[in-house]
Amino acid sequence: MPRSAPTGRPARPAAALVAALATAAALTAGAATAPSAAAAPSAAAPSASTAAPHVVQLGDSYSAGNGTGSYEERSCYRSPDNYGSQVAASIGASYTDVACSGGVVADILEPRELGDPSTKSATYSIDPARYPEQKAEWLRRAQNERLCGVPSQPDFSYRYTFVAGVGVGGLYTGTVSCQLVARPQIDAITPDTDYVFVTVGGNDIGFSTIVVDCLTLRDPSSCKQALDAATAKAPEMVDRTKAALRAVVARSGGHAQVYLLSYPFLIDTESYGIPEVAPVYDAGTALNDLQRLGDGLQSRGIAELDAEDATTQYHFVDTVKAAWGGRVHGLDPHVVADNSKAWLVPVGTPGRDVAEFVHPTQPGWDATAGALRVAVTG
Repeated sequence: MPRSAPTGRPARPAAALVAALATAAALTAGAATAPSAAAAPSAAAPSASTAAPHVVQLGDSYSAGNGTGSYEERSCYRSPDNYGSQVAASIGASYTDVACSGGVVADILEPRELGDPSTKSATYSIDPARYPEQKAEWLRRAQNERLCGVPSQPDFSYRYTFVAGVGVGGLYTGTVSCQLVARPQIDAITPDTDYVFVTVGGNDIGFSTIVVDCLTLRDPSSCKQALDAATAKAPEMVDRTKAALRAVVARSGGHAQVYLLSYPFLIDTESYGIPEVAPVYDAGTALNDLQRLGDGLQSRGIAELDAEDATTQYHFVDTVKAAWGGRVHGLDPHVVADNSKAWLVPVGTPGRDVAEFVHPTQPGWDATAGALRVAVTG
């Protein structure tokens, strides 16, 4: 994203994946929200005839930038080098990125907690004669002084929850729980939004569980269970995606063109039996079938959205896998793997964060950008 995060410049860490892979490695009051330091995400207000188009990036880690290695922050892993930023630059558009690692469909419409809360304490001089409610005055000052910190992105804020406090004369010492929160992604959409780019759905059906059970632990029973569960959840996920994208277009005043992108193939082979020593389950075929099912359902969902209003403003970019060369640049799922051609970060790669595992390296981001660029420009 050369312009990234809703900063007005010219795109969950995957907590479940982090925790699950850490486990796998071991085996083999009142609340108030402090405003962000910057203004709410908003597109520049261009004049209709002369302004550059504006792009808003929504979605999950496959939109935010996990795997690029260059990040504006590491709560959402937004990168200036993701596909959306590249395409926005190529069409001369301004760009706002609110995509976030670990994102699910609900995050488009609802706020989301990022990571675990931390605690902060401070002591302020608060005259009890002037401020009988010392606790309330302490909390007000804590928020005004940004005790929890300054959010790194304009759509981030801290929710302050009072934990404990004690007053001794004119001094009051208190402690708050600080929870970082991202605004609903849809808040970045305005009537000036021309294009919306998004990948979403993988986390809704259990991406992190599939990675752990099928590609890390390689346990046939739990892998099959994870893939069967994902297959069962996929239709409902697509229905939720349709509802979210309807809301996005409505918020744009019916103006925005929406591009939903498919995911690349995760592995470089059609068939892969586990456990390798005596295979009893073809995890490769099941995983590829799930990805094909997801593409089919999302493609149909986009066609249904267009049919509802007799429009062509919803688009499914199903060319991502082809732009990646099919399965050529997927991961080698074997225990002893050859990932020399992979455009995904292998699990356990030294120097990489867990949230980067099984996410595109820069060549993969570039290939996805190429597929989207053709879809947008024709």
